[in-house]
Amino acid sequence: MEEILDEKDLSITELNHLIYAAATVITEEINGTAEYKIETQRSKPPLRVRCIQGSINDIRKELSVLVEIKRDNRRVQNIKRTRLLEKYNIEKEDLNRLIEELKQKVSAKMQQLPGYRKRKNQDYQNKLFRKD
Repeated sequence: MEEILDEKDLSITELNHLIYAAATVITEEINGTAEYKIETQRSKPPLRVRCIQGSINDIRKELSVLVEIKRDNRRVQNIKRTRLLEKYNIEKEDLNRLIEELKQKVSAKMQQLPGYRKRKNQDYQNKLFRKD
């Protein structure tokens, strides 16, 4: 590298390419592989948020099956049909009431998420305030 740098006046782009090439060669020598991947970890939402979102998804699945039962759609599998009707212990006439209840449950769970995020942000700001 010293020879290359002494001989030429390199632009910033050329210098950047040269440094990158040198880093790649060093990485290959150390790891013994030609591929260099930067591994990044995705940030996951907190456990509480994941639990709330999971329960919302479960309720929505049941809601969609119940709506299909109400429409008398035969594509809904008999197993799902009987499982849900037994779970909620209802007859076909009570479907409207149950569908409305599940919609309200989804709405209530959705309202929990912004409140949780607001509280989490508030705790973070209070922590910063105490430190400074």
